[in-house]
Amino acid sequence: MMGRMRLIVCVICAAGVAAFLALPNLRAGDQTSDAEAILNKAWDLVDISAAGSGPFLLKAKVRLTEGGKSADGIFAMAWAAPDRFRRVVGFPDYKETDVARGDNYYSKRTTDGVPLMIWKLGELMDSLGTRERMPAGEKAKRSVTQTVGGKEATCVSIGPGKGDLKICVNAASGEVISIEKGLDGPPEREERLEYSNYQEIGAKKYPRHFVYSGWSKRSIAVTIDTLAAVREFAADEFSPPAGSQISRICSGTEQLTGTVLPMFGNSKPVGFYQQDFYIYFEISPVGAVRSAQMIYNSDPKTATEILSMYVGGKFPVKTCDGRPIGYQTLYHHFPEQYHSPIQLGGPG
Repeated sequence: MMGRMRLIVCVICAAGVAAFLALPNLRAGDQTSDAEAILNKAWDLVDISAAGSGPFLLKAKVRLTEGGKSADGIFAMAWAAPDRFRRVVGFPDYKETDVARGDNYYSKRTTDGVPLMIWKLGELMDSLGTRERMPAGEKAKRSVTQTVGGKEATCVSIGPGKGDLKICVNAASGEVISIEKGLDGPPEREERLEYSNYQEIGAKKYPRHFVYSGWSKRSIAVTIDTLAAVREFAADEFSPPAGSQISRICSGTEQLTGTVLPMFGNSKPVGFYQQDFYIYFEISPVGAVRSAQMIYNSDPKTATEILSMYVGGKFPVKTCDGRPIGYQTLYHHFPEQYHSPIQLGGPG
């Protein structure tokens, strides 16, 4: 689709749930150089929003499912450069428009914060191009050849021990076929992504269909209706929405300072140190909890008590070139471990 284009979207219906996988940037030794090369080639192939890529328009239908209930909505993006784009998310009980223009980021939402499921949807849409973080101590394992979805694939395991993450790439085309995460834990918190129907766009390829499943009965399916190169956008395409909040795009060094300090009060849950749980937090620029939601808990009976411990606590302060910024995070408490690593999300 060439010529002048304007991003025009309409909200379809309903809201629900989505989920996220942050893909790592491998930092392996010589013994895993082949695996690293395979994955880096796959990331480059699908990274349509990399610096230097051509402008594009993307429109997708989204189906979110939680607890057996499904909801439909949309995700759309007009992208001209990493610091010049418009993103629209639409569901009946949530609408969001984000515009990046140079150093400024304009955001208008129907809620004060970013609900877990909307944050997950955004991360999912960016997942194939994300290779910013890899938890300390994880290592790439050797690659193996196996059949995935009827295709010969090269599968690479990543992580300590037997590996927590497995990524399978089409051996012939270099396209990502599937990603599995949480393989070293209980089945209830395993996650899986499947990609198919790749389309060429310039020198890149991007899947027109992908499906996520994980965290028990949560899932998200994305079907891209439009993915087209654009020669020129309308002059007002990247105009900020009226009433939007303004923040700065972080194009410098991000840093976390401090530790997670929950407020225990006079007691703590029985068996707390043996529990395994994930909580989604929105953190303010001063490290205070704005909102919290339990995603997984090995002992569901203690969920309310655990949440109350953390809501009144303190989190590390995140800065961009020394400037405090808000953020979202998935906090994982491991059994027999109090201070746990934080997996950072998008801008707060």
